[in-house]
Amino acid sequence: MKFNQESKTTSFLSDACELKGNLFSKGGIRIDGKIQGTLHCESTIFIGETAEIEAEVTTKSLIAGGSITGSIIAEDTVQINRPGSIRGEIQTGNLKIEKNVYFNGRCRLLNPKDNNKRNVQMKPKSPKKAIPDFD
Repeated sequence: MKFNQESKTTSFLSDACELKGNLFSKGGIRIDGKIQGTLHCESTIFIGETAEIEAEVTTKSLIAGGSITGSIIAEDTVQINRPGSIRGEIQTGNLKIEKNVYFNGRCRLLNPKDNNKRNVQMKPKSPKKAIPDFD
């Protein structure tokens, strides 16, 4: 991923912080703490190895080494590095997953000509029962 002025980190949430609610950032943000709720960034989100995210994430790009549970919509790129883990849905133009990274969910890669359409929505499927009930 190319780094430029747009991906410059302007905000930081340390591993000593927990946030429940909505977080909005116009500039890049690095998160090492815990977030529960929604996370919206107009630039790049950097998720550190100590981070634990339970949120609906919308961003231009995401680089993660921590744990994310929820949905991710990234206009440009999602990059998951070790020891990162993702449980949920990813919708992005480009996906990079490092070897030995845990991913459990589904992914929708956008057509390159559609990468600028951020309003595309995924509908979660109901899980299928692995073992039928015998009542």
